[in-house]
Amino acid sequence: MVSSSPSSSGSSLYIFTTSQIPLPIKYAHPRKPVLVVPPIVHRSLHNALDGDTPSVSYAEGELIIPHPDGLVKHDLPPSSSRSNTNPKSDSDSQPSAPSEGQINGEVDGTGLSDAASNYIIDSELTIKLHLVGEAPSSSSPSSASGEQGYISWIKESLGLLEKYKGLSKDKIDTLLIGFKGIDYRGAKTAASEMFGCGSEGLETPNTQSIPSELRQTAIRTLRQVKHQGDILGEQTKLGSLYFTLDLLKELGQGVQVNALDTPDCHHLPKEYTSYAREAGVQLWAGGGGEGSDPLPTAHLHNLLQEFSGNLSDLTDGEVKSPALGQPIGVRADGLKFQEDAEKGVEVKWVLSYTLVSKTRNVVKDKGYIIAATFI
Repeated sequence: MVSSSPSSSGSSLYIFTTSQIPLPIKYAHPRKPVLVVPPIVHRSLHNALDGDTPSVSYAEGELIIPHPDGLVKHDLPPSSSRSNTNPKSDSDSQPSAPSEGQINGEVDGTGLSDAASNYIIDSELTIKLHLVGEAPSSSSPSSASGEQGYISWIKESLGLLEKYKGLSKDKIDTLLIGFKGIDYRGAKTAASEMFGCGSEGLETPNTQSIPSELRQTAIRTLRQVKHQGDILGEQTKLGSLYFTLDLLKELGQGVQVNALDTPDCHHLPKEYTSYAREAGVQLWAGGGGEGSDPLPTAHLHNLLQEFSGNLSDLTDGEVKSPALGQPIGVRADGLKFQEDAEKGVEVKWVLSYTLVSKTRNVVKDKGYIIAATFI
């Protein structure tokens, strides 16, 4: 007999997106920011849970959507095998994920077929990991600052990427790590406000204030990732997401890349770009749509609320949170979700992965992994 009382507290949820085609969300939400992840998750939930045979895996308090057996998996040898390969140089043929038989073939004693060799050499993998939840506690003396908890999440996320997508740490070219609350987007210039994009000068300084504890936690976490030795691959570049100039200076030689969200009309102060150039830090600018909190908990709650009955049935009632029965509304001013609303889930981290063909500049695989805990 299944208990009618909620038993989902502490149960883990992992969602793998299976499409880059967004499906507009149905519930009311704040007008800004406009986020790219919720509509993509919405589409993936419908793909997995609609129909007569929903695709989920649930065992020992761990719910995975969709079932991992349906995910595209890149079962490639580790990068240590790459230096021994001699792939063909025909750049007109785009490599595809090799089959198990191809990988087990032999070429010059390396154990790799030409197809597998081409696929490995041609691939470039970039990971963005957004740490958005409150870091789990640790028995470490530094647990109060949270970095040990974040380290455990980093290992968890990369472990799931390898287990279910076949992309190990040795295949990661760039790993970018960000923290909720650190979100540098640049600033609009006074000239662009008046005359439009493309105007020069009169740069407005960024006045974002980052709490001291968060600053120190972010710095210590990245330093530990860099020096711990069991997180990064041998050739992996470590980077940060949305770090401000003062954070980059305090971090010192900790990262090689800093990705920034720079929408139209936003500019980086000259001292920012000058420092990055002097310190050897690459600045990656993009249009954004993710931010430091790409899938706020209220969004995930409302996305799951549509499927709360399905999730309860598919887990024999074990995942059943009364809070998921009601959506979280928006404040009267339309700017934020209601802060005092009860939530049935809490987002821990959001990982995005992009696997690109370097020779053809074609995306081979792209998606998100969301980790959360049912409350």
